[in-house]
Amino acid sequence: MRPMNMKNATSKTQLFQALIVAVTLLLAPAAFAAAPGITGTSAAGTSAAASFSLTAQDAYLNQPDGNAVYSWGYGCVSGSSPDFVPKATFAFPPLCNTMQVPGPTLVVTEGATVTINLTNNLPTAVGNTSILFPSFQLTSTCANSSANPQGLLACEVAPGQTITYTFVASAPGTHAYYSGTQGDLQIEMGLYGAIIVLPAKPPANCANGTSITNLYGKTDYGTKTGIPGFPEQDFRLSTAAYDHVKSCYDREYLFQWAEMDPRIHQEALAQVQAKIGCSAGMPGCSLDVQTEPYHPAYFLINGRSMPDLMDPNYAGEYPHQPYNGNPHIHPGELLLIRTIGQGRWQHPFHEHANHVRILARDGNLILSPTVPAQNLAGTLMFNTDTTPGDAFDGIFYFSGRGLNWDPYGHHPAGTGSAIAAEAITAISESGKTVTVTYSGSQAPAVGGNVTIAGVTPSGYNGTFTILSSTAGSTTSTFTYADPTSGLRAGSGGSATMSLPNSDSPPNDPLSSLTCTPDTNGYNTGNPAALNYYEWCQDHNKPVQVNPFGDVASGGPATLPDPNVLTNGQWYGGTPYLGPDASLRASMPACDTSLNANCTTLLPSNTQANPANERGWAFMWHSHNEREITTNNVFPGGMLMMLLVDSREFAIDESQ
Repeated sequence: MRPMNMKNATSKTQLFQALIVAVTLLLAPAAFAAAPGITGTSAAGTSAAASFSLTAQDAYLNQPDGNAVYSWGYGCVSGSSPDFVPKATFAFPPLCNTMQVPGPTLVVTEGATVTINLTNNLPTAVGNTSILFPSFQLTSTCANSSANPQGLLACEVAPGQTITYTFVASAPGTHAYYSGTQGDLQIEMGLYGAIIVLPAKPPANCANGTSITNLYGKTDYGTKTGIPGFPEQDFRLSTAAYDHVKSCYDREYLFQWAEMDPRIHQEALAQVQAKIGCSAGMPGCSLDVQTEPYHPAYFLINGRSMPDLMDPNYAGEYPHQPYNGNPHIHPGELLLIRTIGQGRWQHPFHEHANHVRILARDGNLILSPTVPAQNLAGTLMFNTDTTPGDAFDGIFYFSGRGLNWDPYGHHPAGTGSAIAAEAITAISESGKTVTVTYSGSQAPAVGGNVTIAGVTPSGYNGTFTILSSTAGSTTSTFTYADPTSGLRAGSGGSATMSLPNSDSPPNDPLSSLTCTPDTNGYNTGNPAALNYYEWCQDHNKPVQVNPFGDVASGGPATLPDPNVLTNGQWYGGTPYLGPDASLRASMPACDTSLNANCTTLLPSNTQANPANERGWAFMWHSHNEREITTNNVFPGGMLMMLLVDSREFAIDESQ
């Protein structure tokens, strides 16, 4: 009997929530990621020897559909105490169980002598197992004994025995390790993992305080204004992926791609259970699992499928799947994507919001043929290819460049507008044209909307389009067309409309920030600026014709009022990045959040995300439609969300 899946009670709810996220490109709960792993018995950052004690065992992997799939995997020997990296504080205590999928990520430094002791604790009927290290030349020799026989591809270890592999971590970058014994079955069952080799001498230009793309060690907007979570923790394993000046990065994520055919796993379980108690090497003490035809139903990144993939690292409901996948960045930051194809199939992965520049494949930097010391020559990929057995490192970033509007909702000082509710002093109708007189010296824009409320008779009340407007010294007027006629002169009530900011509450100073381009066109002069790394060519460019709130007008788009049209509990529909710009653009009286009647609640009055997070979400997913399902149910499989947040929100990768 298989153990109970701890996800059974919540899987349907999670799938429903994930469907909302996936279809509408909205925000996900704050669970982020990094490239967590272990360093063995010596600290990363040196070229000392690194030793790991691993075991191969069986267990069950929890899936979003409620199934627990019998699998095999590498893990840490019981009782061992590996050093966990990155050296940051995680929300859940890091753990290395005796079996996990993928296997423990082994983090070492270039030049280190790496020793891996593998004990075969798989069921006896499974037989021998092993590890291949395709990027490295082994310095250990094979005893070719009954305990450690020479196999077709690797020196193997018999049931209950231990083998030692040794090699020098000669090449920085991201590398795979996996079983070299009956790979069609053992890799399918989960015997694979990653080795990350850090450069021995990261280039000086990548150091904190020197790179302009990150603000680690500098006084950024969140630190200056005292926002909780700032200064942010640095969850990187290094400052550079390679010993090259163009390999700097600011955040990193490791994605290992694989798929599972549940028939193979069920057949393996049945045969293992049928042969409990058999003796190794005796006739009949072996498995004969058919690995063809191959029909995978689970498509995994780091051993999980969407939406489980977005839960925290080391979350207790995944005791054998500790690693998540949920990339998160600020504008301008360089995101290092470490990817390994660990399964049988190639998966065309599409990263929305930008292309990925390939740095290296299998630890081999793609250098410029003309100036190799200064430039790289990797391709820019629309879809990244996760080829079986292949690893690549790539750089992704998002800055808002090319949107052709200002994502921060800026406008020149004194030119913004804000929603105001003005008292009506007179209202009357002639034919089907209504003339409204109200208190105030500012006139609304022709073509904008006005909401009339509280007037007697009630036939005047409603939302209308302004036909004309005239500003006065103490009172002003506007007209609109009323589909009804015959109303007598009215009294009382108010007109709610967008007016120039001189009639509105105090203008938000963040609405009129400056943007001074550096040599690349970005605003990088002041690290404490909210709009650090804004693309200055689009500064002050409007997107809306007649915005609801205090942002620039005169743009090409007419957007629905986000207070009327929302997406369930998920806040969406805003073209503006960050809580200040989003609130200022959409909420009455929110040209500063301190004004009366301004609310930081979502339009639907549910706080599914942190109150200070109003970021953008971009779907990252396989372009093979079947692979974004879990057991043929969408959404699932190889799908995650990239979250881009303004510098008002602290990215906490402890989860």
